[in-house]
Amino acid sequence: MRRPPVAGLDLGVYAAAVPLLLRNPSIIVVPLLMAVIGVLVRMAVAPSGGGIAGNLTAGLGGFLVILLELFGLGAACIIADDAWRHGRASFDKGWSEARRRGGEILFAALGMTLLFWVAQYAGALIGGVIPYLDLVLMAAAALFLIWAIPAAAVGGVPGGAAIQISIDRVRANPAAAVLATVVVIALFVFAVPIASSRLSILLLPYSGGFTMLGALIGALLQAIALGYVALVITKTYADAAFTRRW
Repeated sequence: MRRPPVAGLDLGVYAAAVPLLLRNPSIIVVPLLMAVIGVLVRMAVAPSGGGIAGNLTAGLGGFLVILLELFGLGAACIIADDAWRHGRASFDKGWSEARRRGGEILFAALGMTLLFWVAQYAGALIGGVIPYLDLVLMAAAALFLIWAIPAAAVGGVPGGAAIQISIDRVRANPAAAVLATVVVIALFVFAVPIASSRLSILLLPYSGGFTMLGALIGALLQAIALGYVALVITKTYADAAFTRRW
């Protein structure tokens, strides 16, 4: 049985992704669009009231938002792959490929979302016995799923197989996968929420009562972070998928 390729730990990817993102701002276009749509969806389902119907509506809205955001990440991965290959990425070409691969990306996103839900539910169910188990399970899920979206977007992998491919690549390249996961968690659990909150407070006197301002700022920062993450996980996935150890 052929073993998955093993790649070295390339720290230069994380530094090189910054100027590459600055030269290719089109990478954040689809994530930004999905994030703004997500803001509107959350606003639409928020006033639905309490009770079972309200909770169900909010839950379905949140589920839809996650799928949209993961699709945005997949589209960003496609444009990011073009940027790594040629220095300058074509948005039209990337968007066309994202639409062509859209079904596979969404299928992988659906599987990821369900696995995250299972990890969260299992952690909450027995978290009283083992402290912080929910956080551990969520982090483990993030680690093993870190390359599922690039696998479906640029790896030519069917969406239904993307999760297994990601797990295989993570097992063969644990150091690269752990570093990528730490960067993603640091960005979306700490950096983006903190920066969004502080910017919203700074701009509050100039918002003129525009209550959506904070949410839109958060959407923009999230899109920028997703663009950077797309560059990182696309390159690290390509290294893990196609690099041989001699």
